Amino acid sequence: MSENELLSNAINAANLSGRFFCKFVSANDVGVNGAHQEGVYLNKKSWSLFFKEPIPSSGILDKFVKIHIENWKDFTSRIVYYSSKKEFRITQFWTNSPYNKEELVGALIIFIPVSSEDYKVYLFNTEEEIELFINTFSLSLINNFSIYNKGFGQPLAIEETLESQINQTIELIQDFPNTTEMSKIARNIYMSFYKKKQINADEDLLKWVETEYTVFRFLEKKIYHNQLMTPFLEIEALLEFANTALNRRKSRAGKSLEHHVHYIFSSFGLPFDNPGKTEGKKKPDFLFPSTADYMDKKFPDEMLMMLGAKTTCKDRWRQILNEANRIPRKHLLTLQQGVSKNQMDEMQTENITLVVPKPLHKMYPNEYQHRLWTLTQFIEFVKEKYGVK
Repeated sequence: MSENELLSNAINAANLSGRFFCKFVSANDVGVNGAHQEGVYLNKKSWSLFFKEPIPSSGILDKFVKIHIENWKDFTSRIVYYSSKKEFRITQFWTNSPYNKEELVGALIIFIPVSSEDYKVYLFNTEEEIELFINTFSLSLINNFSIYNKGFGQPLAIEETLESQINQTIELIQDFPNTTEMSKIARNIYMSFYKKKQINADEDLLKWVETEYTVFRFLEKKIYHNQLMTPFLEIEALLEFANTALNRRKSRAGKSLEHHVHYIFSSFGLPFDNPGKTEGKKKPDFLFPSTADYMDKKFPDEMLMMLGAKTTCKDRWRQILNEANRIPRKHLLTLQQGVSKNQMDEMQTENITLVVPKPLHKMYPNEYQHRLWTLTQFIEFVKEKYGVK
């Protein structure tokens, strides 16, 4: 079965069920961080997808379920909750599955209930597949997981007063803003609501991306309301609408990170071009201190830096390797929630330093976390290099 067929089957199964839980596989999920317990950690917010009983205050609650993975024999796994440790996980999964778990850190795993005792499981390990699934259902996994309920989409876990502020802000907006303006709206809402005057680069970047996703979801409901309330009389019109909505989701998600990073760098007074321009038509996302300096052969190579910005980097990290020939050590900012040990070693061999917001470091294998830079660390390095006060 081709990857496209498998992805299509997953989307169809998710739509048919109308409910699912998905998450990025972390280092703890596959046991590479030395955890004594085996299994994929679930989130208690997904409780109703796995249990009818309420969450117990003491003891252990468990049940055995049948797991269905395409082109693999069905097997039994155990879903268990330990009240003493407040841990909720599915065990007896990896040992029965066809997957090489050590290579799956950062992959997307999806649990789709067929019945209370049966679950279809899909796992995708390439960025193209992951992004298409996420964008199809308009999911945000900035907190590592997502729960989907058809008709409601992903629950938006935001404060009621923040929801009110978002609605007030978008009340007069009649069409989708461009991606730059969308990011600005999200930042302004977040900074205003929480009365923040200073930027915490690592934490605020994640919050801005999450807030922008929420604002976009609200805008979709508002702007698409009339179209969704009116039946489509022709399949072509329905497909055109669906493709337009999906492409808009992709476009916004693809530029969101870059816009917010641009704002952070500007706020700290860093010298950069976004995008930069190097050899031929190559355009690294961020080039320090400028394209003009890069093009000046007299400008010292050691005073040049570049930073790629990619929401995920499981495959696409290689894209930055040839973006700036004068810069042997390249930096890559990502929101990727974990990569495998082999990928970390490959990146080190290719002189790539991963820049990851501090709250996401725990998703990476313990013995590799020292290789990661925080965004704040990167900013301080650039400030010192170019004498920015």
